[in-house]
Amino acid sequence: MTDRTLLGIVGSVSADSRTRTAVEVALDAAADRDGVETDVLHLADYDLDTADGRGIDNYEGDTAAALDLIVEADAYVVGTPVYRGSYSGALKNLLDMVPRDQWQGDVAPFENAAVGLVATGATDHHFLAVDQELRPAFAFFGAHAVGGATYASGDDFDDGELVDADLRERLELLGEATVDLAAAIDESEALGSLGPAI
Repeated sequence: MTDRTLLGIVGSVSADSRTRTAVEVALDAAADRDGVETDVLHLADYDLDTADGRGIDNYEGDTAAALDLIVEADAYVVGTPVYRGSYSGALKNLLDMVPRDQWQGDVAPFENAAVGLVATGATDHHFLAVDQELRPAFAFFGAHAVGGATYASGDDFDDGELVDADLRERLELLGEATVDLAAAIDESEALGSLGPAI
């Protein structure tokens, strides 16, 4: 993947977020690749409107800035804390503002894009939220999710720092795999033609 932007989306509204830490580990590994630029959209840093059915061009301020980052990105690493077995309400609100299918004559955000998925939770009980909640949401947009689930529990951190070496390696691989998948999509007529199934 050359001259592409990999956007980390952190679906947490906490300033000190283990989710952000996990996403940034993946982004740092991806940034080691030539031609890959990374950026972070941490929802804690944005005062987002509530999705209300407006078109994407009808938002202003922080909401417009956040949506612009999504539109301009080529691939994504999306992380969320898990609440009640699902991704955060803040991330759901953001996704509700993202258009699907053709948009202004262009491919819609996330469509045919590589997406690496990360979830964090207090315990391991929420591990399946990646595959049961996040993966279907991005399939709806026609994204290609990296295989495997990357999940971090509270035991993997100490005072906000990621201390589990195996998890760090897995997150680094996720970042690299997202870059590799994006390159494969670019090079494959079949992958690039799939788009949303509905």
